[in-house]
Amino acid sequence: MNRMKLIAFDLDGTLLKDNKELTARTLDALRKASEAGIHLVPTTGRLYDGVPEEIRTLPFIRYVIGANGAEVYDAWEKKTLHRAEMDRGEIQRFFDAAENAAAIIGCYKGGKAYMGKKDMEMMEAYSPGQVLFRMMRRIYIPVADLREYLLESGETVQKLMLFFADLEERRRVLEEMKTSLSDLSVSSSVINNIEVNAKEANKGAALRFLREYLNIEPEATAAFGDGSNDVTMLLEAGVGFAMENACAEAKEAADRMALSNEQEGVAREIERLLA
Repeated sequence: MNRMKLIAFDLDGTLLKDNKELTARTLDALRKASEAGIHLVPTTGRLYDGVPEEIRTLPFIRYVIGANGAEVYDAWEKKTLHRAEMDRGEIQRFFDAAENAAAIIGCYKGGKAYMGKKDMEMMEAYSPGQVLFRMMRRIYIPVADLREYLLESGETVQKLMLFFADLEERRRVLEEMKTSLSDLSVSSSVINNIEVNAKEANKGAALRFLREYLNIEPEATAAFGDGSNDVTMLLEAGVGFAMENACAEAKEAADRMALSNEQEGVAREIERLLA
């Protein structure tokens, strides 16, 4: 079967193993797909600069969907093709909704990551593992007070995030935000976070934009994901694959199941698509 023209894939919990390794088998599968003329599109909650260098610098990776779909970036031309961001009023409402949450808060704005200084001092206790903690320490820029900084700047933001030490508290706040921020996109990419984007900023909408930009028919696309922020992408793709380790929402949205990220499920399915 080789009518496939575009394959989009989440990174954490999907393409990468739990230790954030890109295995030799997965790299080989991506390379062979590229040689078959297929666009390979990392589709992540991360910013473009937060995509691991070993993936970002692959010669066949041109397009990256970042910040849960708030940005579509052309790495070859070094330009943003599409943005969908939260305005000042939406930022204000997010902070109002998060006021009593026992969490630290970060944001993506203008392709950079920001966090309040006090929250950065507590970051390790709120990070889901040392690998992500080191990445967060590397990319976040400290500001005195994140709420004041964003509201005074008057600029739009790509994504706002909460990180929790207590998973029950995260569950409570997530349910509240799905109601109070129902006109925004509320999702999650790791077990202890909540991610809020503009309503039109989701992986599915970004995949649709890129597919239309490249003049690719829907049935010639596939997508792989594991988190609730992957649901729209799985629904948008011609074939949506949920990983064995995916959340219930992603599994329900998918057309097919792939083996877990630890079992190189993406590589195995790409091999089948190319057979």
